Amino acid sequence: MLVHSLYEKVANTISQANLSKLSRSQTDWLEEELSRLSAEKQGDIDEIGYDEILKAFNRAKSR
Repeated sequence: MLVHSLYEKVANTISQANLSKLSRSQTDWLEEELSRLSAEKQGDIDEIGYDEILKAFNRAKSR
């Protein structure tokens, strides 16, 4: 499960309208990818860039 601050960062990067267009499996994949990024940054949400969030979102959309 992702921490609230990461959800906020995602919401500030990607509109709710675009997020709601993802299927359940795409949403699951996006959450897994964001969890991986968080672990990679040792839980420091500030180290996750907006470009990384957008890249993960775009990859989730293509799944």
